[in-house]
Amino acid sequence: MKTEDLKLFHQIVESGSMNTASKILNLPKSSISRRIKGLEDELNLKLFHRQNRSLILTDAGNILYTNSKAALNQLELSIEKAIAPKQEVTGHLRIQVLPLPNVLNIGDTIFRFMDRHPKLTVEIISSMEDRNLVENHIDVAFRIGERVDEPNLVARPFISARLSLYASSDYVNENGRPKDVQSLKKHNVIRYRFPDGHVLDKLPIGKKPEFFEVSGNLIVNSMPLVVEACLLGRGVAYIPEQIARSYVQSGELVSLFDDIEPFVGHGWMVYQPRQNLTLAARTFIDFALGEMEQGTEFCSARSEHLDRLLI
Repeated sequence: MKTEDLKLFHQIVESGSMNTASKILNLPKSSISRRIKGLEDELNLKLFHRQNRSLILTDAGNILYTNSKAALNQLELSIEKAIAPKQEVTGHLRIQVLPLPNVLNIGDTIFRFMDRHPKLTVEIISSMEDRNLVENHIDVAFRIGERVDEPNLVARPFISARLSLYASSDYVNENGRPKDVQSLKKHNVIRYRFPDGHVLDKLPIGKKPEFFEVSGNLIVNSMPLVVEACLLGRGVAYIPEQIARSYVQSGELVSLFDDIEPFVGHGWMVYQPRQNLTLAARTFIDFALGEMEQGTEFCSARSEHLDRLLI
C-alpha cells in the first residue's frame, strides 16, 4: 500500500469530496478516483458509499481513517525531522476562528503563514459554536471562555481582552448612570450566552475580580449583536475594551466604571495532541504562538484552569 494513496484517502475524507480534494491537490478527479479504487482493491475493502455526487465513509473506511491518522501523522513527523528544514509545507489546513471584530483578529497571522507556504491551502471557518475538532476535521480552533473542558485536547492561552461595562448615551440619559457596581441590579444588563450554553449572569468585575449577579430582558449568543443592542440603548453591556474603544471616542458609548481596572479575560488556541496533527497544523501552531508572543499580550491562565487540560 502506497503511503501517498493513504494520504489521498485522508484528504478526501477531510475535504468532504473528491471534487474538493481534486481542487486542493490540483489533480484530475479521474486520477483520484482511480487511485482510491486501487486502494480499495488492494485492501479488499469498500471505503466509501457512492451516492450521486456525495461520498459517505463505510464502517471499514471510518475504521481505517480513524486508526491510521495518528500513524500517518507520525510518519510525516519522522520524515519532517529527517529532512528539515528543507521540507515544504503542503496540504489543506482547516482553522476555526471567532467572529469577534478587533479582539481575535487572527486573520493577518493566517495570511502571513500562507505567504510563507504558498503550496498550502487554508479553509477558515467563522463560528461561535465549539465544534468537535475530530468530527469536523478542524485542525486548530480559537475559543473563548474560562477553560476548555474537552478531554484529549491541548488548549493554549493565546490572547487577552480587558472587559468592562458600557452603555449608550441614550440609555444613560433615560435610566441614569449606575453609581456603583451594586446598583447594576436596578439596570437592564444584556447577557451573553457562551457556546456551551452558559449564560454570563455573574460578571467578574475588576483586576482581582468580584462576581456580581446581573439580570435583563435580553440574552444574545453573538458579541457583535451584544454591541449593536448596547448602541441602540437596549441595556448595559459587558464587552471587551478593544471593541468599545472607538464607540467611546465617538460618544456613542459611555464607560461606566472608569475607576475600576478592567477584568482580563482570555481566549484559547485548541488542537489535538501533536502526535495526531499534520505537518501543516504543527507548523501553523508554532508560527501563531511565536507571533503572539512577540506582538500580543498573553493572558496568564490560572493553574486550576491548566490542571483541566491534557497537554
